Amino acid sequence: MVNQFHTRNVKKVFDTSLGDGCDSIYLLKQGFDVTSNEIDKVFLDKALANAKVENVELNITSLDWRKLDTELAEAGFDAVICLGNSLTYLFNEKDQLETLRQFKRILRNGGVLIIDERNYQYILDNREKILQGDFQYSGRYVYCGDKVHGKPVEISDSRVKMEYTDERTGKKGYLILYPFKRGEMKNLLAKTGFASIEQFSDYKVGENHSADFYQYVCVK
Repeated sequence: MVNQFHTRNVKKVFDTSLGDGCDSIYLLKQGFDVTSNEIDKVFLDKALANAKVENVELNITSLDWRKLDTELAEAGFDAVICLGNSLTYLFNEKDQLETLRQFKRILRNGGVLIIDERNYQYILDNREKILQGDFQYSGRYVYCGDKVHGKPVEISDSRVKMEYTDERTGKKGYLILYPFKRGEMKNLLAKTGFASIEQFSDYKVGENHSADFYQYVCVK
């Protein structure tokens, strides 16, 4: 990501999905001017705690993705990032498209959106095997920790329920997500009108159907 930013002379970044803060904190420590968006208080508190440990100060907004134009200037950022499989929190195409249009709107011409998604097609194609306990996930590229383990516990074409277990405490948490089908995310990005869209599979150029995650670099 940083290589992409340096190549494109990126200085101002909007992190749409702060989460626990790891991406924003890393970019701040690399010298970027970062605005970080988060609406979940649990994540926000965790991010603030992590930022304190790393001795950086977060610039935080709590905006609805679909209404960024009410608070953020058009063409105000060199880059927008939407990582951590975050767009899959939106379940209908209208909201997905409006969100992507808002991301594009706040980018300057030539600015870049970097967005990712889990390889849901693998989950959908192998749902019976996965629900019987055979979920293949390398953990080498995204969510690389070894203390919290995630697996799908419900799978349908319209939703996937992920269960996360902390092996240290036994506590479980759940997320219900929209499973993008193969090519669906790329099609949404094309409909949004980006000038170019480059796909990566686990950070390697191209589409690999066995990848854990897909990333897209989209230029306005």
